[in-house]
Order: sequence, then C-alpha cells, then structure tokens
Amino acid sequence: MRHETTVTISAPPTEVWTVLADVPGWPGWTPTVSSVEALDGELRVGHRFRVKQPGVAAAVWDVVEVEPGSSFCWATRFAGGRMVASHWIRATDGGSAVQLRIDFTGGLARLLTPLVSGRIRRFVETEAASLKQACEQPTR
Repeated sequence: MRHETTVTISAPPTEVWTVLADVPGWPGWTPTVSSVEALDGELRVGHRFRVKQPGVAAAVWDVVEVEPGSSFCWATRFAGGRMVASHWIRATDGGSAVQLRIDFTGGLARLLTPLVSGRIRRFVETEAASLKQACEQPTR
C-alpha cells in the first residue's frame, strides 16, 4: 500500500524545513501526533524517535535518510509489516511544494491494508494540511 499527497506552501523551503525537521515539535502543529520522544537526539540517519499517534500504539521510527533542508525518510516495523514515511520539500515560484508518502509493505501488509488504509490516508492528508497552516501562519 502506498499513499502520497503534495501540498503547496507559501513559505520558502528553509522555513518549511525548520518546522518539519523539529520532529519533537510536531504535536504543536499536527493533531496526528500526540507525542514525540527523541531517543537519540536530532534528525540524523540512525537516530530514533518514539511517536505516539491518536488511536495507535506508540512506534519507534528509525531515520534512514536525511538530506538537510530538503528531505527525510524514516521507517518502523510492526505486526509483520514495515512502514516507510518520506517527506520531500522543493522550491516553487510561490514558496514550497511538500510531498508526503507512506509505504506499507511486508508479509501481513496485504491483510492489514484494508484495516489501516483509511486511517493512514487521513493522517497523511491532515499532516500535509497542518504543515501548510503552521508554515503560513503570520507569526512565522
């Protein structure tokens, strides 16, 4: 299963990256994240974050790729599957385009997809809209 969305944000990539890369700050701008605990510190390859989302057990996400200022990917394993969440920012004439993608793979992914795909879709769409709102606030 894969779900992705792209949102246009009226803010430069540097400002969007500041919000997106502050993973422990996510509960302050998106309702899809209840809490984040940085287990190893900042957003770097090999570092881990414990993320709690509403209605979902806490999961540890391992950072597998970071391109400072433009992208990061992290992954978690659970229930016979693996989820990879990718976040990309690119400059546009009016600010930034942000693409968010979730890939759910593994032995049980096919069986679990019907049960979780709606929630995953809602979380990705809400995260994109919330990021847009957070980055376009007049106080930023």
